[in-house]
Amino acid sequence: MRADAPGAATCVAAIYVIRHRTETMAHVRLSLTELMAMVPHLLIVTDHAALAQTASALRDLDPDGRMRLIGCSRDRSILSAYRAGLGALAGQGVPRGAVFLTGYHVFGPIRPGGWRELPMEADLLAPYWHRAADDPRLQYRPDMPARLPCLDMAILSADLLEDPALIRVWDSLPPFTDSWDEVERGLVPLARALRDTGRRIAYALPDDALDTVDPRHCEVDRLVALGAPCLPVSILTLDPLLHDLNGIDLRAALDRLRHLNPDLYHAVIAFACARVPLRAFTTIADQYEILSPHYPSDRMDWGFGRVAVFIHAFYAAMMPEFWERIARFPMPVHLFISTAARDDQRAIAAFLDAQGWPRTDRTIRVVDQNRGRDMSALFITFRDVALSGDYRIGLRLHSKRTPQVSPQVARGFKAHLFDNLLPSPAAIRQILDRFEAEPDIGLMIPPVIHVGFGTLGHAWYANRPAAHDLCARLGLTVPLDAHTPVAPYGTMFWFRIDALRPLFEHPWRWQDYNPEPNHVDGGLAHVQERLIGYVAQSRGFRVLQVMSPAQAARNYARLEYKMQLFAARLASHHLLDQMAQLDRLADTWPLRLHRRLAAGYGLIIRRFPAARARLRPLARGISRLLAPAHRG
Repeated sequence: MRADAPGAATCVAAIYVIRHRTETMAHVRLSLTELMAMVPHLLIVTDHAALAQTASALRDLDPDGRMRLIGCSRDRSILSAYRAGLGALAGQGVPRGAVFLTGYHVFGPIRPGGWRELPMEADLLAPYWHRAADDPRLQYRPDMPARLPCLDMAILSADLLEDPALIRVWDSLPPFTDSWDEVERGLVPLARALRDTGRRIAYALPDDALDTVDPRHCEVDRLVALGAPCLPVSILTLDPLLHDLNGIDLRAALDRLRHLNPDLYHAVIAFACARVPLRAFTTIADQYEILSPHYPSDRMDWGFGRVAVFIHAFYAAMMPEFWERIARFPMPVHLFISTAARDDQRAIAAFLDAQGWPRTDRTIRVVDQNRGRDMSALFITFRDVALSGDYRIGLRLHSKRTPQVSPQVARGFKAHLFDNLLPSPAAIRQILDRFEAEPDIGLMIPPVIHVGFGTLGHAWYANRPAAHDLCARLGLTVPLDAHTPVAPYGTMFWFRIDALRPLFEHPWRWQDYNPEPNHVDGGLAHVQERLIGYVAQSRGFRVLQVMSPAQAARNYARLEYKMQLFAARLASHHLLDQMAQLDRLADTWPLRLHRRLAAGYGLIIRRFPAARARLRPLARGISRLLAPAHRG
């Protein structure tokens, strides 16, 4: 039954569940504000230990004292919290009427004011269902209802609340151990009781609108498109591998939500930034963009004004190569150029004079030292510019050289950076349009370089412990990815200056960086490189990875080849089976010892960077003894 009939039962009360320190989250505050306008009685259910802090956090939303808070700590489940809330309402003398159930575990209502009443012919209004008849874990069990109503955002009728059979089911619900236990021993008995007592269930969507077993996760794009009132928060915390295996299209849901309810969209992004590892979110939300050379725009200016282009031209001889890119800029810019010496400063100025670049549109500074290279040149030399408030969008470029690899690999790395960030005037317009249209984008970077480099799964190298230390110093609390940070490898990127404000505000000193030639992993410059994306995330901004079509083709072809080689060496074609096999292989004593020794080596190099030249051959020899090595 679809919930499209005229409403007959207005809610007299709402129960809202708050767990896991979410009382200050934007989506919780939005939902509570909506509920305060809907119902005269609002009951908050939270953990006993969190009652005081929850009451304090919500005080500004409830100047009239209409919220009531109760504790429920029998388990962490939603159904147990609903059970406690319904019991409390029954003892508070709330007038007879329908009751609204929801909580921190959903984003909604998606359409403000659009889900206030229970349809006349229904006893329960639910947003969507779980298709038990098609779930192999449930379908062969006796007496199984075809569908289980999901109570993420539900309305229960007065008659249903007073039905002795349903009261017995609520009262007999056991403590739950996890979310699936809640389905098996909670939703299933409730669905049976509703069916057996002839109760009528209405859904927010047509009966034939959703066709997967678990549409609340697998069909989030269709939920938003078809008018569902909410989305589960768990769609953001679901394993990216499950997103992949189920073909979930979260980006389509978010793009539509941005237009339907901008405030709720920004609350979703705020939750993702606070609680979801950056690589997980960029994966499940498809935060990648192919830049078109045929982007249909001829714009020459944008609302954020002139772009600050920060160039570290340590090698002044690279200015002709920079000019090839500068000449493509369709927007007004000011060039902020750092270099190594006065002679280089004069050479750069002469070069720009020869190109006719106005002196009023450039600033050329000599760095005090080369410790930290392009990182210190940005965060120290041009700190005042970034914090001046004169610019909102910046672009970071530098004279990239990678002497530790072969010249051909180094050229490929440089092309990966320049060709993805500045492929054409049309593509640059596309980037600037995205910055203007989507103010939650804080950083645009090329994807991780993997052609010629062993970065995938190992890109922290020896930098992760130092990254944790630096996060503590900067006050960053976002979760760091386990293996491959989302970072502007090579340190070229587009950025919203406010997104990186903590890196400009911190009083870095030249002596914080390793002296030359000890520019090694674990040093501040390499750590800053890997934390740039997480600083943007901590400020509530998204990170978008951008590619030109040619670079996308080159990278995808090689990535596909490498991945199929790995998969061909595993027994199963199924991704989760492959992961299980790899986990078993990685859990042998030589590999465990290898990981410990690698961590110890990284710590030594971090503290004594000059020791790297002597210790590296020894480390490589030990590594070959403990882990399989290529003998070619």
